Amino acid sequence: MDQANLAAAWLSFAATAVGLGGLISQASAINDQLDPYHANRTAEYLGIWFQRQQRFPWWRIAKPPPLGPIIVAKMSDGFCGVNTVYITRIPASPTGRAGWSTILAMFNQEPPVLGSAGAGAGDGDGDAAEKGSLSAVTTGSGSRRSDGRADADAAARSTSWIQLDRKALKRHQDHACIVISRTTLITMLVMTNGRPVFQYSDATGFRAGYASYCGQWYITWPIGQEAIVKFAAHDSIGSSEVLPRSFAQRVDRCGQIVSGVISSPTTSFAVAFPGRKATGAYRLEHAVKGFQGAHSGRHLYNMMGGRAFEVDFLSARTVAGDASANSDDIVLELPNKDNGKHTVTMLIPPPEQQIIAQALDSLPWTNLSWSIHRGLRDILLAYGKPIMDKHRASLAELIKNTVEAHPDVFRARGWDPEFVRNNMGHMAASAILAGSGNSGDSVRVVTDIAAVYVGDWDVAQLDDVVFWRRPDVKEVDELDAQGVVALTKLFVLEWSQEFDYQLYHYLPIDLYFA
Repeated sequence: MDQANLAAAWLSFAATAVGLGGLISQASAINDQLDPYHANRTAEYLGIWFQRQQRFPWWRIAKPPPLGPIIVAKMSDGFCGVNTVYITRIPASPTGRAGWSTILAMFNQEPPVLGSAGAGAGDGDGDAAEKGSLSAVTTGSGSRRSDGRADADAAARSTSWIQLDRKALKRHQDHACIVISRTTLITMLVMTNGRPVFQYSDATGFRAGYASYCGQWYITWPIGQEAIVKFAAHDSIGSSEVLPRSFAQRVDRCGQIVSGVISSPTTSFAVAFPGRKATGAYRLEHAVKGFQGAHSGRHLYNMMGGRAFEVDFLSARTVAGDASANSDDIVLELPNKDNGKHTVTMLIPPPEQQIIAQALDSLPWTNLSWSIHRGLRDILLAYGKPIMDKHRASLAELIKNTVEAHPDVFRARGWDPEFVRNNMGHMAASAILAGSGNSGDSVRVVTDIAAVYVGDWDVAQLDDVVFWRRPDVKEVDELDAQGVVALTKLFVLEWSQEFDYQLYHYLPIDLYFA
């Protein structure tokens, strides 16, 4: 009898356990379906950030929101604390559907390299490297296994910003978003050479689209709702890529240029330029430490962490109708702010001519075209164009010949060998002769050739040259290394895109980045 009771008790216990297990399984399945973040917890959505989620016990009914990185970027502090970021158009770590995970896979703390590059890989690996397949991209700090391939785990750690603090994602429609500031958004736009494609502001809210070198940005702020930012990488970059996989971008310099400020790395020189003016005549006047009292890009410069009170300002003063230019003034014809026609007459006295010449010499070096303050671009291009036109043909020939003389150097720098042999020099020369354009690839080609031409110059030397300040600059017949660098930087201005430095007026303080 006792054995029968014992067996019955064990059967009852087993049935109860099975029933409770079934109930818990069903409850867990139902809870998953009711979870608002159910579709956003997957690796397909979060990318590498799927591996960085907190573990929670199986018996817990309510799941906490997934975690995402805290992204902060501005001129004074860099991108997440890093000033020199290495940008790729092919993500260097696994990405999800979230735009913020894609951006973090394109912005790298170290230069990404190809897994088979320089490691004695076989022909098959070499072909994969030249085609730039996503699986071959690692970073310089990734360790290598005995077969010559990079340690993928080390690569992922290096490229994926694992040190960033994390915070619960915010639900918006079917997106799981991080929250960023408008300063961070503008900084990322100019780092990727963003330019406006469309912008609407009406009774329904604000919408804007920005094309960039890395992909497409979309901003939507419906009336009464949260503003949301989306990013989508280009779908045309793949095996046809012939450029090096990454390029360096300095956050502080991007912030200065979009705010209309040029500073020297070796002196206290720092000057800001005025915005475009209405049709009329103006005289440029130098105001010592006058940027804080200006309109122009001062608000954006301060938002990005700059100190506007430390910067001089070139102020455009209206000239009376009966006033005329002095004999030693330079007269520039500039676009007006209404329709871009050249109906603005700007008189440049000799002291201001010297400041503009130093600004041209102190233009920061870059590998990509700028998202630029249009007033700065207008004045520098108008001032430098006569000299540039004089040397344009010789500069184009010099750049072309540099490619023909150093093909192995360019291959070592990551350029596709066939592209170097057949296309690179001609493409660079054509871009210089064109005088203007809208191609980040062309700018990367020309600037890298110029860097090879001057040899082992560091960035500080490239940032600050002495060419435009030469007393005999108008009489120079043959370009030296200083002249090549100076005119290459002016070429970048010709190929740069205007950016609305007052975009922050249309945006809330914080935005959702989907």
